[in-house]
Amino acid sequence: MLRLSLLAVVASLGVAACTSSSYTKPSDLRFQKKTQENNQPIVLKRDEKLCGGDTAEQQNCPIEFYIDSIKAGNFYINNSAQYALKPETYNFKVKNCTEESCQSCDVDLNVGKLTSNEFVLSVNTDGKPFISNNGQPLSCEVKHQVAAQEQTIRVDLAADTLFKFDGSSLNDLLPKGRQEILNVASQIHNNFVSVSHINLVGHTDRLGSDSYNNQLGQNRADTVRNLLVQNGVAGNVISTASAGKGQPVTNGCFDVKQREALHACLQPDRRVTVEITGITK
Repeated sequence: MLRLSLLAVVASLGVAACTSSSYTKPSDLRFQKKTQENNQPIVLKRDEKLCGGDTAEQQNCPIEFYIDSIKAGNFYINNSAQYALKPETYNFKVKNCTEESCQSCDVDLNVGKLTSNEFVLSVNTDGKPFISNNGQPLSCEVKHQVAAQEQTIRVDLAADTLFKFDGSSLNDLLPKGRQEILNVASQIHNNFVSVSHINLVGHTDRLGSDSYNNQLGQNRADTVRNLLVQNGVAGNVISTASAGKGQPVTNGCFDVKQREALHACLQPDRRVTVEITGITK
């Protein structure tokens, strides 16, 4: 009687050990809840094909299953699971990793248009995972990533809006001019993923000496730089320069004789150009 009891205990322990094995069912399952929207079932099963070097009792190569980049399960041999999805297009990805490397396969499928909702996960002779539907292995998508290209955006800030007449310092900034510079800082923060260079150039009209205008243009560019840095723009990507009166955008207004009218005509020449080079969002 005692011997029979011991045998029963051993048998029950063996059953418990078997059912508690980490290989008996998939882990990390997601997309399990069926709802009114998620009403398209798909069934995944991994076949009996082991990765090289694995045994049924010691599996080091689970097939990881992803739905739209979200990990949705680890599958060992003979594991199966059912998912509830929307009848629309998803990216299915199967992946496994060894100590040496990881291999994967991506497939885009509209699950609402499938003739069969049953999928089989397996590995080929090289250990690469793949997924079959209706008995046919699905071709892996070759996804090419296009490197983001830098762009240069130019903004012209009117000097007469930025500064008091003949002014160039932070104290000379007009309220509207200060706000325009803050708007540029906001544009840099919100519209760019990264910024490699910001070039600020001060320009003047033709009135006055070359040396005076060169210094005025430089001072105004430096002031715009200082305010941008105060508002979180990295100073190490900003360069400043002065073009003085050397790059006018007007024709010089030589036909205008009255002083105030001439000053107004030359207004477009008085500016600070901002060139922002980087990767936009």
